[in-house]
Amino acid sequence: MLKISILFIFLSVISFSSDDFKKFEEETFIILSQKEKNFLKNTKIKAITSTTWAPMNMLNDDSELSGIAVDFWKLIKKHSNLKSKYVVAENWNTVLYKIKNREADITLGTSYGKDKSQYAKFSVPYISFPIAFATLLDKHFIPDASFLDNKKVAVGANYSTYTVLNEAYPKINFVQVKNTKEALELLSAGEVYAAVDILPVIAHLISKNGYYNLKVAGTSKHTIDISFMVRDDYPELLSILNKYIQMLTQDEKNLIVREWLTVKFDKRLVDYTTLIQILVAILIMAAFLIFRQLELRKYNKKLQKLSTTDELTGIYNRRKLNQILNANLVNAYSIILVDIDHFKFINDVNSHFVGDRVLRDFSKILLKNMKTNQYVGRWAGEEFLIFLPNTSIIEAKSIAENLRIQIESNEFDIDMVTASFGISQSNLKTSVNDVLTQADNALSRAKKSGRNQVICI
Repeated sequence: MLKISILFIFLSVISFSSDDFKKFEEETFIILSQKEKNFLKNTKIKAITSTTWAPMNMLNDDSELSGIAVDFWKLIKKHSNLKSKYVVAENWNTVLYKIKNREADITLGTSYGKDKSQYAKFSVPYISFPIAFATLLDKHFIPDASFLDNKKVAVGANYSTYTVLNEAYPKINFVQVKNTKEALELLSAGEVYAAVDILPVIAHLISKNGYYNLKVAGTSKHTIDISFMVRDDYPELLSILNKYIQMLTQDEKNLIVREWLTVKFDKRLVDYTTLIQILVAILIMAAFLIFRQLELRKYNKKLQKLSTTDELTGIYNRRKLNQILNANLVNAYSIILVDIDHFKFINDVNSHFVGDRVLRDFSKILLKNMKTNQYVGRWAGEEFLIFLPNTSIIEAKSIAENLRIQIESNEFDIDMVTASFGISQSNLKTSVNDVLTQADNALSRAKKSGRNQVICI
């Protein structure tokens, strides 16, 4: 019977799925403002998209809206509980017109453009792809877009690909058409030298439409960052999207991209030459995605550090401290507020440069004395907060007294620096705001009583 009970408990723990953990993680770390919460509750989003940019947005065999951009939108909706409805536009120009005139709220896949930014805002990118060049089979490899100078190149009108390449390579003779499908038709008929769009679009359309005389001849060093474009009077929607995009895992992104890069040949015979070309395109895409994932991982780590670290001192900032306070509440914890004594005098007499050096050295002393699961950060100006889980007020006082002595005896290259400490401990009836208020009151008493001392409440 005991074994059965243990097994039941084990299975219950295992049943806390990755989706449950994801939800818990989002609820813990995605902090929405009251305006954002009200927006989610009261607003139904009108999403608009064309269906002429396969596989980004398209109609599947059942005439349902689908594609890479659509799948990312569905994923963001799932995590954020956004309410929305779809509007399918005849073409991309109609999408832009509807957003510009606020007849629609968001489009699902595009990239930043100066002209579009006059009436819309862009989310952080959720995926990026390289620009690819399609040519006839007998043409040479194209290592860079400059090889297309003075040649006729078909591209979708007002597409991001055109905006990027036209600005970087003004000598290319662009032929703007309705969409990439039409661009490939012109290329297949020999009326233009090349057609351009992002790699998954080019590879998908060559495969699906059986262009056996075409190939992917290379990719540009330029990439297209794919974002959501939002009407410019919906700042709450934009900030909500950005928060949830940044919480997407790499596995979630890879799953969507892999599904749409899988080429299906069940409806047509494909010769080996075309098959090899498509496989090469997929390999290029896979290599690019791996590179981008590594770069994005570095970038995300840097962003994470910037968003949680005080720039001057290198310790946690107030935003990170708030996250820690709300995510690590236990039955018993203590909070210490620390204030550098007479810091304004230090700045006024010795200069702000010296004051900054004092703040950095002061932070190092605090950080050096923190043990595992103890947290310190800059709370405001010359004020610091120390969060001590599972720590009584007596233990916290001992920690604070030790810090006070170390600070007093440390050489700061100026006259002696001291600090005042206010401490408070939680109980079952106090909220974190109550504990913070009590610690702040204790700190005020320490300063009014002569400074350079520890006061507990």
